[in-house]
Amino acid sequence: MKVTLKPELEKLIEDDVKSGRSTDPNEFLSKAVYHYVLARELGEAYTAEEMDQMISDGLDDIERGHTIEGEEAFRQLRARSAERRHRGA
Repeated sequence: MKVTLKPELEKLIEDDVKSGRSTDPNEFLSKAVYHYVLARELGEAYTAEEMDQMISDGLDDIERGHTIEGEEAFRQLRARSAERRHRGA
């Protein structure tokens, strides 16, 4: 597969690799596609109103101090994603 990127996207990828967030352009693009698909699936699973309510609820939780550490949040997101994939199979 051959892909042609706009110069601004190439710069974005180069900057990400230089910063160390991605090891190379392939890793960056793999992560970007994964996150795009995940976001698209969430967008299909919830209405705009439901997403607005979840965001509002999350912001309220933050204001009340009901938060969790980042790694735990990602662990929970990965578990939910795996469960959704399992149910869809």
